[in-house]
Amino acid sequence: MRLFFYLCILVVAACYTYGAFFDLTFMNNRGNVGPGFFPRILGVAIIVSMLLLILSDIKKGTLFSGTQNSQFQDAAVLIGLSLTFGLVLMVLGYVIAIPAYLCATLFYFNRGKHVTNGAVTVAVPAVIHFLFAGLLNASLPHGLWW
Repeated sequence: MRLFFYLCILVVAACYTYGAFFDLTFMNNRGNVGPGFFPRILGVAIIVSMLLLILSDIKKGTLFSGTQNSQFQDAAVLIGLSLTFGLVLMVLGYVIAIPAYLCATLFYFNRGKHVTNGAVTVAVPAVIHFLFAGLLNASLPHGLWW
């Protein structure tokens, strides 16, 4: 199951990186960093990290470890939550979608640690807003009614 997850992330990252390199420009007309700068760095970093994880798990012999039933259930829950997140993000925007997704995933996968889950659910959207809307002046999805 780990290999399947790693390969899925690797394929998505490869498609994302392909789009970043061939559809987005690295520099704009004024010679400043363009829209392809950050996606290229992010895509290459994800690809390299997935390849390193696969090689590390092969070396340790843990690539196929774990109980299959719980892994399939966890994967199904994560896929369902992620698809729901995508829909909620488009309809209600990031203000509601990101905290709801984080809260749901953390309370499912990190059971019993309510204080930590709550802190992460509040801190991560705040950091995302500060980084993207404040420092980078990038627009975040506001949804249909926002």
